Amino acid sequence: TCGLRADGTAQCWGADDDDADYGQASPPSGETFVAISAGALHTCGLRADGTAQCWGADDDADYGQASPPSGETFTAISAGRAHTCALRSDGAARCWGRNEYGQSSPPSGETFAAISAGFGHTCALRTDGTAACWGDNEYGQSSPPRGETFALP
Repeated sequence: TCGLRADGTAQCWGADDDDADYGQASPPSGETFVAISAGALHTCGLRADGTAQCWGADDDADYGQASPPSGETFTAISAGRAHTCALRSDGAARCWGRNEYGQSSPPSGETFAAISAGFGHTCALRTDGTAACWGDNEYGQSSPPRGETFALP
């Protein structure tokens, strides 16, 4: 679990650095963030300049979920189980990490106002308040109700 202090530094707690954990609760010192999101074994923060920084599980067996694309800036970020998704300033979704269910493959040509990465799926709110989801749908989690609109952030 992580939160942001008033000065923008991250404070995290919980599982972190014994043999089964990956440093997901050890934010980089000296960094400040405007947003933070804790996933299962990794955490990501969004800096004031829109760049992302992630820490925790990320080696080849962990799919690269803590390796944000370089040279890109974002307005929102969400860490899932083994993938991360973010929104670019133009509203396009960008995801990286594990993709066995398609959870890191957002629809192209869509613009979003909010995004949330889950276990094996991702959902986002379009700018008109309708929801779009992609990835694992075993329990209907990627099938939002049609015709419904939701409050935008």
